[in-house]
Amino acid sequence: MYFSVEQRNGDDSGEHSDASAQQALEGLRAELDAVDATLLEAVRHRLEVCLRIGELKRREHIAMMQPGRIHIVHERARQYADSHSLSPEFFDSLYDLLIAETCRLEDLVINSEPADDGPRHNGHHDHRDNHHVRRSSAASANVES
Repeated sequence: MYFSVEQRNGDDSGEHSDASAQQALEGLRAELDAVDATLLEAVRHRLEVCLRIGELKRREHIAMMQPGRIHIVHERARQYADSHSLSPEFFDSLYDLLIAETCRLEDLVINSEPADDGPRHNGHHDHRDNHHVRRSSAASANVES
């Protein structure tokens, strides 16, 4: 377990205590709602940056899948988890989701018609061979950095 939570073992059912606990709970929930809003905005911003990366990759004919980059992102998340006594497995799962959505969005951008990017060349879609490397635990252990 990564967090410890003290549990109260007494029957403290006084009205003052209940009202105080409810007020404290509402305050913590409001704080959590603010954190969630920040988290959602950060995820939206991350995906927006990924769309711009996809546009650059399309324009410059760069393969969508970049296994070395995926490895770096996962490693940084694991180090963050370790240094904050959090679950590295949770951060691996979180980044698996983020990377899968990033790949989906980049695929949409790369496979869309270019605006004014100039002509595409035939080798442009070679990234499809690597598309399914999205990341499994076994695959990520062997990803080159």
